[in-house]
Parts: sequence; structure tokens; C-alpha cells
Amino acid sequence: MNGRDRPLRARRRARRGLVPPAGLEPVRLGHGPDARTFHVAPAPGPAPPALVVLHGAGGDGPGMAALTGLATRGPASGFTTVFPDGVRRVWNDGRAGARLASRQGVDDVAFVLAVVDHLVATGRARGPDFYVCGMSNGAFLSDHLARVTARVRGLGLVAGTATEVGRSGAGRAGPSVPPVPVVMFHGTADPLVPYGGGPVGPLCRSAARRGRRRGGEPGRGRSVGAPQRAAEWAAIDGAPPTPVVEQLLVPAGAFPVERSTWWAAGHHPVVLHTVHGGGHAWPGGPQYLPARFVGAAVPHLDATGILLAVFGAREP
Repeated sequence: MNGRDRPLRARRRARRGLVPPAGLEPVRLGHGPDARTFHVAPAPGPAPPALVVLHGAGGDGPGMAALTGLATRGPASGFTTVFPDGVRRVWNDGRAGARLASRQGVDDVAFVLAVVDHLVATGRARGPDFYVCGMSNGAFLSDHLARVTARVRGLGLVAGTATEVGRSGAGRAGPSVPPVPVVMFHGTADPLVPYGGGPVGPLCRSAARRGRRRGGEPGRGRSVGAPQRAAEWAAIDGAPPTPVVEQLLVPAGAFPVERSTWWAAGHHPVVLHTVHGGGHAWPGGPQYLPARFVGAAVPHLDATGILLAVFGAREP
């Protein structure tokens, strides 16, 4: 982004209610056209754990910091929290759809690991393990990271699950990869990443037809349904196949929230929060785009607080 673009981007974020907190530190890795950027909110104290937060397609690190509140709440909970920027504001999460050719060749797994290594080398975080959460395209990459590296200690998926191609391309079972707690949030009226799985993105049915006609993966690829992905993680983590289902108390007139928990003694939990009627949203965050594009926000559920509580329970 050039200097003239930055004020414009800041004004757009402000109109969406996405004003990053002061003190978020930008860092560049590498030099020249291949340099990558991320933004750090350090935690006080010696060697805190690292929490990587990944934005959705079209977003950036500062916007994600504002959307989630994690730039302040993460450090306050003892996590050095980092918000990387995707190349051209997207992540290469393993999909191969016709609309995603520009992402191929970008190694975002290596980038995220390099970000954590930089935090460790500069004394900002202990390593090599880290926590990761993301929204939408960032959730797809978070799930991918947890399957391909043993360094992930906890996983958060918001308005995103796994891609069908990415999930089939790399398994996570095996003695060298420990199980992790998984926390998920998904709205049943999400117009971009269907709750039950299917083609990803706006106008997903027409994109799927175009992809099939071209003999490739539909448009922006296909996602795995949220209940299916939660059950798959439960199997990986050694939990029973049937979850405990609870209806959470919500304000009058708010979207109902159902919490499904897969857990067994001695194993990590997998928790899916289903927001009936909720859109493509970070629960507790603002309505960052009009509801006609992304569905309705979910102001009455605190995804940030829930994620921090689950991740914090792993810390000594």
C-alpha cells in the first residue's frame, strides 16, 4: 500500500466502525517486493504465548484488530497478539477455484511461522508453539495451519471452517501432532461461507456452475459444513461422536445461540457456537459491511472473550 492509500483505508475502516487501537506496531519481514507485514500488540511480562489473528478476504491486520478487540484484550489476557497482512489482502488457504489463481504460489504457512519465529527471536513471545484464530478466509488458513504444523496449541474458527480441497490434501492425525482445543462460531444465515458447507462467496450457485463448466473447482472453492468440521475435529481430538447441546441465554429478540460441545476426560474440547439467523460476522464485533452483503451482526455473543478463556485455560 502506498502512502496516499493509507488515509483512505483508515477513513473506510472508521466508517465501518473498525478503528484500530493506538500502539499497534507495524513490522516488515524481508526486503523489496517480497517483504511481508504484520502488526504486533505485545503482552507485558516475560515470554508470553503468541496469538496469531488472521483477517478475512479483503481485510488487513489493523482492521482485524479493530473488529475483534484482540489488540487490547489479547495482551490483557497475557497473549502477545499479532495481526498479519495477506498478500493482496487474501490468504492462500489451499483452495484451487477458478477465481483464486492469484493466491497460488504464496506460502502463507511459511509466513505465519516466520512471524512467530520473529516474535520469539525479538523476545516478544515464547516459542515455538502458538495459538491461531481467523475469520472467513483467515479461518480456512487457521484450520490449514493446525493440520500441517504441530506448533498450533489452540484453534479458533469464525465464519469459516475448512476447504474441501485443503482438508483432503493434508491430514492431521498421527503421533507427532498433538490434539488441540477448537472453538468455532458460525451463523446459519451466512451468505458467504454456508453453515452447512458448499460453494464459497457471493452468488455462490452461479460461481459453482461456472467452475463445473470449466472442469475445475467451483468459483471460490467449497467449504466443509460447520457441524461436519466440528465432528471431524472431535474425532481427531479423541472426543465422543455425540456432542452435548445447550441453548445459551440471549437477550429478548436476539438470535438464538446453540452451543455444541464434544469432550471427554483427558481430551481437549471442540465447541461449536451455532447462531441461528446470524450472518458472516465476528460475534461481538460491529456490522462492518451492510447486512445485505454479509448478513446480520451478532452483538450479543462475545467470541473474543470465549476464545481467550479457552486458550488461557491451556496456559500454566
